[in-house]
Amino acid sequence: MEQILIVAIGAVFAAAAVVTIIRMVKGPSILDRAVASDVLLSEVLCIMGAEAVINRHTDTLPVMLMIAATGVLGTLAVARFVAKKHRGPGEGR
Repeated sequence: MEQILIVAIGAVFAAAAVVTIIRMVKGPSILDRAVASDVLLSEVLCIMGAEAVINRHTDTLPVMLMIAATGVLGTLAVARFVAKKHRGPGEGR
């Protein structure tokens, strides 16, 4: 029964990753691509977390924390870029 559950989890994550990668490639805007990359990072975190639970270890926790930090910093960078791009010449700094 456990093997069936593991295969089902893998299939769901694989399907979600394929759909997310399609959204990253097609776009149409940079914000769509940024959201898709955040979703893909979240999927990777979930896969690593599921693997840690299935194998009963915490070895991947530091890697998961670094991936989460990378996702947050990447989102902030994209948000700042888009905010500067849409800001008028006389607005703000």
